[in-house]
Amino acid sequence: MNSTTETIVDAPVILPYIQEIQEVAKRGHKDESTENLLLAFVEVYEQHPLQIEKFIAAFLHHAAQHSLEFTPRAFRLSLLTAVKLFLRLQGIKAYAVFPVARWKEVLFDCLHDQHTPFIQSCLRDVSTVKIYRYIALQILGGLLSRSHALDSKGLTILDGGCSINIGLKCLNNLRLFQPIEITSEILTELGGALCLFPLRYAVGIDKYPPSLERTLASLFPSEVTKWEALYTHLYHLDQPAVDYQQHDILCLDRDPAYQGRFDVVFLSSLLRRFLPHQIADVLVQVNYATSPNSFLVINEQMSKETIEGGGTYATFILPKQTLHHVVNTFPQAIDLYELLHLALQLLVYPDENCRKVLPGKDFHEFLQREALV
Repeated sequence: MNSTTETIVDAPVILPYIQEIQEVAKRGHKDESTENLLLAFVEVYEQHPLQIEKFIAAFLHHAAQHSLEFTPRAFRLSLLTAVKLFLRLQGIKAYAVFPVARWKEVLFDCLHDQHTPFIQSCLRDVSTVKIYRYIALQILGGLLSRSHALDSKGLTILDGGCSINIGLKCLNNLRLFQPIEITSEILTELGGALCLFPLRYAVGIDKYPPSLERTLASLFPSEVTKWEALYTHLYHLDQPAVDYQQHDILCLDRDPAYQGRFDVVFLSSLLRRFLPHQIADVLVQVNYATSPNSFLVINEQMSKETIEGGGTYATFILPKQTLHHVVNTFPQAIDLYELLHLALQLLVYPDENCRKVLPGKDFHEFLQREALV
């Protein structure tokens, strides 16, 4: 790349995508290598603004050609994953120790001559799997199993944006959840311990075919060594009650088989990547796919402004009646945090790795509403 201080005509359109990375780099990241990668991008932009702007312009052009919309956050997550996947496909997996200077070299390689395969890799949205987040479904299933409202045949669950669909395979495998600390207040409502629940059918959907390497690349570099063996095992594991279908969460109503089928729809760290009008569209689709006594379960950061990878994380829940009301009230668009304000906060975690679970502020209200106490 040649150093230049020129900028391009589309700079006002491109600026939010650059600012997203600059702001996250400034706030910091709990994963050192990821922070170094973000800082490397900032330095490359400061030294070569025209090349970075051309790359983002090319990315947005390709996205428009494929009728894809990317928020700045979604772009950042996809870019980081694509850079790490670029290394993994070359057999380079020791990037957890990369300093800023090494990441700059990698970025130069990725962005050289607006490499089209790399742009195509960035165009694929990221759905990172963190299996401990599925403790929310295990707890909810246990709570509902103590209710007369639960069908004796078991719950039907849809996991939207499932990536490689390993999270659902963890359900009712209590050994996998043993490292998670669950407060006594929650365990009391489960009968004293985390318990099994009847699972009739669960399906994970994603608009992209599953890619184990891409999912591993989406993890923080410091996490890959810890999780690679287990993720690989779960990826190849066959669970009779768990299915996978390549499907877009925005297009469920194109398939009559989805109509009114599910008791629970689970969206874990998915909506944060959507624009407000897309979130409204997702809610319409979830409303289409859920049964009369169903629940929409959402895992998300509790605050927009948080150190990436840290900050308090929570599980929110919308009973069908509330979901139906939201769909009718906000048919065109709704901000994520406006939506979460309307939901019940069921569970809270110190961070998004979910190794400790506490009752949310609406935990007991949910139990009372659903006659679970």
